[in-house]
Amino acid sequence: MYTGRTVSLLLTSIITAERLPATDEPTPVPRIDAYDSWKMAKTDGENPITPATTIQAPEGFTVELIRAATAEDGSWVGMTFDDKGRLYLGIEEKGILRLTLTSDRGSERWQVSKREFVDDSLEECRGLLWAHDALYANANDSKGFFRLRDTTGDDHFDEKRILLATSGGVGHGRNHLRLGPNGHIYLIHGNNPWLNESDESPYSPYINWEEDQLIPNPWDDSWNQLPAPAGYVLKTDKDGSFFERICGGLRNPIDMDFNKDGEMFVYDADSEWDAGLAWYKPTRVLHIVSGGEYGWRRGTGKWPDYYADSLPAACDIGLGSPTGVGFGYQSNFPKKWREAFFIADWSYGRLLSVHLNPDGATYMGNVETFLSGRPLNVTDFVFHEGDLWFITGGRRTQSALYRVSWEGGAEKPDTLNYTGWGDGSLQELRRQLETFHKEVSTEGRQLALANLDHSDRFIRFAARVALEKQALFEWESEVLKLKSPEGLLALARVAPPASQGDLVRAVCDVIKEGQVDDTTLLTLLRVLQISFIRQGEPKKDTLIIVNETLNRLYPALSGKANHELCELLVYLETPHIIDRTLTLLEESDDTRDWSHYLVYLRYIKKGWNTERRRRYLEALRRFESFPGGRWYVRTAQDLRREATAALSDAERSSLSEFLEPAIPKTAPPPVTVDPANYIKDWRLEDFTDELGTALAERDQEAGRKAFHLGACAACHRIASDPATTNAILGPDLSGVGSRFDSRALLESIIHPSLVIGEKYRNPAGPNVSTMPSGLINGLEKEQVLDLIAYLAGQTID
Repeated sequence: MYTGRTVSLLLTSIITAERLPATDEPTPVPRIDAYDSWKMAKTDGENPITPATTIQAPEGFTVELIRAATAEDGSWVGMTFDDKGRLYLGIEEKGILRLTLTSDRGSERWQVSKREFVDDSLEECRGLLWAHDALYANANDSKGFFRLRDTTGDDHFDEKRILLATSGGVGHGRNHLRLGPNGHIYLIHGNNPWLNESDESPYSPYINWEEDQLIPNPWDDSWNQLPAPAGYVLKTDKDGSFFERICGGLRNPIDMDFNKDGEMFVYDADSEWDAGLAWYKPTRVLHIVSGGEYGWRRGTGKWPDYYADSLPAACDIGLGSPTGVGFGYQSNFPKKWREAFFIADWSYGRLLSVHLNPDGATYMGNVETFLSGRPLNVTDFVFHEGDLWFITGGRRTQSALYRVSWEGGAEKPDTLNYTGWGDGSLQELRRQLETFHKEVSTEGRQLALANLDHSDRFIRFAARVALEKQALFEWESEVLKLKSPEGLLALARVAPPASQGDLVRAVCDVIKEGQVDDTTLLTLLRVLQISFIRQGEPKKDTLIIVNETLNRLYPALSGKANHELCELLVYLETPHIIDRTLTLLEESDDTRDWSHYLVYLRYIKKGWNTERRRRYLEALRRFESFPGGRWYVRTAQDLRREATAALSDAERSSLSEFLEPAIPKTAPPPVTVDPANYIKDWRLEDFTDELGTALAERDQEAGRKAFHLGACAACHRIASDPATTNAILGPDLSGVGSRFDSRALLESIIHPSLVIGEKYRNPAGPNVSTMPSGLINGLEKEQVLDLIAYLAGQTID
């Protein structure tokens, strides 16, 4: 994920090969941990930029390089045009740059005619917006939302006012801004900034949020200490007089935009380290609605997308690093592209187009690539004068300004009026329900109750949120009478503990009646989870009823239901579930099932015997033999540590053959890491003439050997090299060649402390990388070149 931070590209600590024993034959890793493969040298204006002619675009489109950033320009992370057509650029370190652009009418080429700094103090302005005759800036490192105005008419900003200060971190931080319908300004934040309670409007539609994890995992605090509600969207006016939280449960969406109907969409980040685990959520396009909950939580607590108290994606994208987004309405592109939702993927150098179509009260989309380059680290883009203008940069990489134009005949940009529907559609019904997310009324209560069982998920969600806003005493008895699953969920979220008995009995009655479909069952199981989380542990008589009801269901036909039943039955300490869960674990061929059942079985303290321990350890060995993200490996290690610690001496003796981690058996043996003799203190200048296209002709196997000889394989994984599967202490370098050029790769090795991400800093000092310098000084020059060619060859299609 793009976070505006740079992490060390290679070794984060010097260790010997013996400390991370290479396995003989792990399965090749079919994934890319792009977040940890990013590092670029300090921008000095010398790094080569991506030529416009090498950027792939659909037929009929032309890409033009307008300006390459100089060292003084910095690395650019945000952009906006003012009403005079001047471009403002947010500099990653600090400051805002203004460029006046002029076009040569003869050649239709644009150039920069004036360059000036309009601010020199705001740090990392990821979000820039010209609106209401002012420049708004979401300055991440300055931890605030600012407004800059020219009050004297001299074309200089003499007034700078902070409209909102936020606490918390800056990695997944204060991101982009957008002017929305009715002139409101929207801010989008990742899961680091914390909105102070005193700054949040009492009319915020996103309310009643909690972690809502039935069995908190002690691992989560060590993995990630960021609490709910994670990332969110704020709405304000031109003066920042209020801040409504529209939604929550996001990870790190950098940008947002509205379609013609006034509906908001974002492109949210994943945690690629979770790949292969039950709680992995891919990068995804989300339809943001009033009170929307999107289920991002720390560590293992991330919600599956089928939880009824959350909303699903309009389109899953997969691994990536979201940055800018925008609809193409203001372009002169052909209709297909003009109506597309464009999303930038910083890590893999792509600008994707998502084609969204109405689907009930929401939208569904399909995706295709619009632009791609190597590298093409797009941080932001806007549509201006009918063209798409985008900037590259971030994490101190080389920045540049490009223009994408359509050469197939001018199309008139659309006029935006955000009229909405008003046609009796499901979208209109959802909007009607959303008006009651902020007000208490009889009409709102009646409309919500009438739509709790609607067939459309977004309608049910909007109805429940509206109901939760109404006075509890006016609808509790009605919900218990109707036994509506969505209504019971509302009751579990807002009712006091005294209501739990009636609530749980109502849930069990619906289940016992039989013939509940999978969606209904999953909602009812979620109701029980929320009740136990928020209303407390059930009393003995309630416990008996729910245990009997759920015990008969497990295992169910649905894999999703089995996940939730397993968690509930473990929480309730239901006897005799170990064998059933072990059978589910053994019968599945999905690592997501394995991780889920292995994690929850470990909470069971009673009922184990030697045979059950053996089955568990055997399943764990199978889990260990498969690849995944960094936390996949960490999960396997933690599970093994806890499983081993739980064994008695007798069990340890009889199960000795299962106590060591699995060693896969089909991959080629690792290259031996021999102690290398000193050759030379290599410098960048030693390779000035060798870092060109000729590198592609070098032998990749020779590069792999150099990767091992230089001790890189001790900490870093490469997907194409199975011998590095367990090397997890340093960033995963799979796909690194899709992001960085050969000069950047070499400079990262020679100068590992040039720029360091916080998580990879050495305790000895914030500016000292735990990766030592000089690791390639035992390699011959040809070996160094082979190594760089090998890394540059690690690409993603």
